[in-house]
Amino acid sequence: MLYKAKNLAVILSLVLIDLLAFGLAFLLAFGVRSLFAIVAPKMINPHLTLAYFWNFWWASLVFLLFLSYESLYSQRLPFWDETRKLTKAVSFATIIILSIITLDKLSDNISRLTLIFLWICSLFLFPLSRMFGKKILYRLGLWRENVIIIGAGKAGRAVAKALSRDSHMGFNVIGFLDDSPEKVATMVKINGRKYKIFGKIRHFKRFVNFLNISSVVIAIHSLSPDKLTKLTNTIQKHTKQILLIPDLKGMCLLNTELCHLFAQQMFLLKINNNLKSPSNRFIKRISDVALSLILLPFVLPLIVLIWLLIKLDSRGPAFFVQERLGKSGTFKCLKYRTMHMNSAEILNKHLESNPKVAEEWERYKKLRRHDPRVTRVGKLLRKTSLDELPQLFNVLKGDMSLVGPRPYLPHEKKDLKDSIDTILMINPGITGLWQVSGRNELTFEDRIKLDSWYILNWSLWFDLVMLLKTVGVVVRREGAY
Repeated sequence: MLYKAKNLAVILSLVLIDLLAFGLAFLLAFGVRSLFAIVAPKMINPHLTLAYFWNFWWASLVFLLFLSYESLYSQRLPFWDETRKLTKAVSFATIIILSIITLDKLSDNISRLTLIFLWICSLFLFPLSRMFGKKILYRLGLWRENVIIIGAGKAGRAVAKALSRDSHMGFNVIGFLDDSPEKVATMVKINGRKYKIFGKIRHFKRFVNFLNISSVVIAIHSLSPDKLTKLTNTIQKHTKQILLIPDLKGMCLLNTELCHLFAQQMFLLKINNNLKSPSNRFIKRISDVALSLILLPFVLPLIVLIWLLIKLDSRGPAFFVQERLGKSGTFKCLKYRTMHMNSAEILNKHLESNPKVAEEWERYKKLRRHDPRVTRVGKLLRKTSLDELPQLFNVLKGDMSLVGPRPYLPHEKKDLKDSIDTILMINPGITGLWQVSGRNELTFEDRIKLDSWYILNWSLWFDLVMLLKTVGVVVRREGAY
């Protein structure tokens, strides 16, 4: 009974958060529309005032209906997965409202321009309001669901680490169950917090009831399929849900579809490679060109300013052109020059006099701390990643993409080994999964794995997420030197 009351409170809280987001988005949309009335009064009906839009209250119900249809009041999702569903729900709701206004000829009372601005504002405000709202609800204890993890091995600890960092999903890890005698009754430290291994797996019912557990995570890979099936079926009778962590780490499952074979009591994982589709590659190319053309007028003054600063700081050209590996062979990759003209000579001397630095160079293919080759302006450009700004012209030319694998050097071709066919399947990117996952903190092997994983899991939404994450990484200067 207590759980049902808490669940109802969570749903009502999320509905209230969404209504507040709708209200704020509507006010912003009306404000932007009012600016258009000032700039171009002929475009706006002068008799339309905010009072007319009180008749627009029903639109909020349409939004809530589509949010509910996308299971956004019942599922616990990571931020970006939830944002994708919110984007879909908000967009469909807007289309339906626009259709109603058009068919019922309500445009005299409800501005379609305001509706378009409402859609744009909602795309940002709904995810942000939910993010901050859930943080508040988590602290209040409403958006906090206790989970226990079965299996205190490598997989179990990795899950605990991920869930403890992501309060957006609302899972509160209580501890572990494990059959290993040396682990029972011991403590595990994860993210600075200690978790207890309460006991053996077969006693799970006792701990589920005692610790008020509503969800159980199964993260144990040593069981046979029969034993895992038996364990899952047994636990499922006593908990609201089970989160099963299969031993599939590293597999490309982002574009996976689940197909059921009911007669055989089996399911199939249909793994799609979206970039094998010519239409998807065309969509990726069109989105690259469109976004680059939109950004270009804003960044051109900055491009000129940086060019001037480089010329004043050190002798030599402001731009640096280097051969890089691309989909169709090598291409001339454009960057700002961040090093002195005799950088090769400086590097050789530095490596010869510092054996430890030479080992670092061999592992990362970069100097991670002090690089004597870099100029004063170059240090600033690298810290802010502005040295890659001219690559927008490579994108427009068709040699690069906004998001993609790292543009590798020709001599690194042999180091790509078996991943070379995957890496060279698409154009390299100005940013990518490698940049938002550690950048220079990653080893060369790590970059290859991340690039391959990105390519095989590509989607247009994934690209958008990478672009938004890149902004945050650049602002925080994570992994940049």
